[in-house]
Amino acid sequence: MLEVLTVGSFCASLFYCLFTGTSILYALIFAFFLFCGYALYRGFSLQEIGKACRQSIAKISNIIIVMLLIGALTASWRASGTIAYLVSYASEIISPSWSLLGTFILNAALSSLIGTSFGTAATMGVVTMSLCVAMGVSPFWAGGAALAGAYVGDRCSPVSTSAQLVCAVTGTELYKNIKNMLRTGLIPFLLACLIYFFVGNGQGAQAADIDLTKLFSQEYILSAWTLIPAIVLLTMVMLKADIKLTMIASIASAFVTALFLRDLGSIELCKILFSGYQAASPEVGRLMNGGGVLSMIQVCCIISISCTFAGIFELTGMLRRLESGIAYLGAKAGVFLTITLTALATAALSCNQMLAVILTEQLCNKIQPDKIKMAASLENTAIVIAPLIPWSIAGAVPVATIGAPQSCVIAAVFLWMLPVWGILVEKVLRKTYPRLSKNSSICDEFAKIKGRALTGMVKLPYQNSR
Repeated sequence: MLEVLTVGSFCASLFYCLFTGTSILYALIFAFFLFCGYALYRGFSLQEIGKACRQSIAKISNIIIVMLLIGALTASWRASGTIAYLVSYASEIISPSWSLLGTFILNAALSSLIGTSFGTAATMGVVTMSLCVAMGVSPFWAGGAALAGAYVGDRCSPVSTSAQLVCAVTGTELYKNIKNMLRTGLIPFLLACLIYFFVGNGQGAQAADIDLTKLFSQEYILSAWTLIPAIVLLTMVMLKADIKLTMIASIASAFVTALFLRDLGSIELCKILFSGYQAASPEVGRLMNGGGVLSMIQVCCIISISCTFAGIFELTGMLRRLESGIAYLGAKAGVFLTITLTALATAALSCNQMLAVILTEQLCNKIQPDKIKMAASLENTAIVIAPLIPWSIAGAVPVATIGAPQSCVIAAVFLWMLPVWGILVEKVLRKTYPRLSKNSSICDEFAKIKGRALTGMVKLPYQNSR
């Protein structure tokens, strides 16, 4: 009963912050002291609690560094004109007949380069949304295509914080995960392209008169030289270089590019890397402002505090009963379906992508002991389901940024097609190969849990209360 009250209080604080517009960080801080209090009540010392928290944070120390570098990277690309050049060029190649398909692909391409859904939504998302509306395309479909594209790179870009987080919580290698994500996401991506193509052709769109090249020329030199930071990044990614080294090299090249192409000094550029880029023109600023190390501080705090929860949960066994139910469901319904349902629940309750990933992994790691498969499952569920939750930060912020109706999450075809496709594949395999329904790892774990239940240590969902 105490566990239910504790978790319920946490969920209530999350929803309070969501509906009042308060930073979710306050709810997480409240939950940290709440869970620490629960651990103390259970008889654990402050030293034990502190050790569990430190061990959890140590696991994600590398991702914190990567996130800070991502903030500097996006700021440097804004300052050098890399993003401005890419966006202006993209706006010139979008035609009315394939406006939705172009919106999806262009947002997917930029998000794959910069690794951030929010940054993509604030730049390419705003541009493509404006172009589609000017062409007469439905904001419902335009917003959905932009949102889906923004999360293509958030899911599988080497410089994505989400991809880095999945690697950290599963203990897997980044490039192996990306290979699996490309393989499992190919069919949903192609199907999404087909849907956007046919829907876009039926929209009756007309050419729009928006000259972004002229707009950006007020502040940038739109030269092909601005592509050097992107080329450096892509080259080192293809060479599978260390991701931190890759980002540092791209930041350095953007720094040098900005020095030569723009009237910016080295001290000013250092300030931009730290605090973010601020355009001189308000019109340009609406598309280009942002980035910087400071922009990632809150995100780093959210991840750090969220990770301490995992340590406390493991120490106290707070989620043990829930884990027994998940093990039972995994043995009966299938591993991927169970992970999907768990991700849906954690994303809806936590209201953010990061905590959904951490909780889903902790609750489901027993039914999927293969770390590589677990990483792919998290990328195909928790990462893409969170933006589909209307009250989740992962979906609400990008949608508000691009100015689309909240209902556009329904039109984010790629995001909901990934888990649906995974479920269909699993069901077909289980039907074709019945032995898969008797997965030894799942059943062995469930048998252990069942044995503990018989001794009164764990209560199974189907057991009658005494």
